[in-house]
Amino acid sequence: MGAAMKQLACEMCGSTDLVKNGGVFVCQSCGCKYSVEEAKRMMVEGTVEVTGTVHVDNSEFVKRYLANARRAKEKEDWEEVEKYYNMVEQNDPDNIEAIFYSAYGKAKLSLLDEDIYKRQAAFKVLSNCISVIDDHYRPERLSENIEAIESMSADLGDMLVSRFVYSTESRVRTPDSIFKVGTIEATHALFRDLVKQFSDSIDNIKKIDDRPYLHEAMIGLYNVGKQCSYISSANMRQLIQLEERQLRALRRKTARKYWAKHPEERASLESQRSAFEKQLNELKEEERGLPGVAEKTECEERIRFLKNEISNLGIFEVKEKKARQDEIKSLEKRVEQIDGSQSGLLINIKARRGELLRSIEKIDKRLNGA
Repeated sequence: MGAAMKQLACEMCGSTDLVKNGGVFVCQSCGCKYSVEEAKRMMVEGTVEVTGTVHVDNSEFVKRYLANARRAKEKEDWEEVEKYYNMVEQNDPDNIEAIFYSAYGKAKLSLLDEDIYKRQAAFKVLSNCISVIDDHYRPERLSENIEAIESMSADLGDMLVSRFVYSTESRVRTPDSIFKVGTIEATHALFRDLVKQFSDSIDNIKKIDDRPYLHEAMIGLYNVGKQCSYISSANMRQLIQLEERQLRALRRKTARKYWAKHPEERASLESQRSAFEKQLNELKEEERGLPGVAEKTECEERIRFLKNEISNLGIFEVKEKKARQDEIKSLEKRVEQIDGSQSGLLINIKARRGELLRSIEKIDKRLNGA
């Protein structure tokens, strides 16, 4: 089937678009460079006839590009971030991390340029990318989704409080007119738009795959927004409260479904809780039975009574006030003596009570899905 041919393919991305430059072969897709000897080794000779459907596995390419992209992001090399995430997206169009960060890098770069037009253009692309995250969200890719959305939320939060280059005034064009606006205000408007767009996309994702981490990601972003002077803190608080209510309801709903299928496990937990409650009651009885407890209670009640009497005495009833204050001092000294004699026992009881309460709280969270 045709004559034999030789083809040079990049080991990194598989592209055959390699150009010799300065004694090395450079891949025009990913930028990888190969020496002449390496190029010879990579030569693929001959042709192959393929019939039927061909499934190309790009997973290794995606893995490598993601690693490069994340390293670039850690170094804040935004040009490289854009480059490698674009490569990920080309090989994995539904990768929401790549969809977001391929535009995020350019938006970050625009913050270093006072040209408001360039900044608006870069942020428009990022906003558009955020708007389609829900369209490319795949519930079956849960672990990837969690990592990506939590990262997006954190990095959007960082952007809200980031520093940027600005000019005092700049002309901004709208479809209807041209008006002057400071680039600080214009940039803050871009930030607010990103928060709104991200919120809308997450709300759409909740409709198909509502999970706790989505609410937690939005709570984290809103908490950052609440601290920004250019965003309504009252609105952010309302949105946080809404997310928290939805999160509690989701966890209760999830818990009910789980316990309906696992009644024996639930019964076991409730039995443990009852045992802990019984031990708490026993501790209360033990504390009441300590030496001096009844006397201490009487002293404390007498102190309250005397303080109330003092507050009702007139300004000229000095002797009466003095007598009561002396009695209060004597009673307080006796309370201290009783506490001192019980200190070791009380510390032990307090520690045991704390341990029991923590165990009960842990069970309650488990039962309620928290």
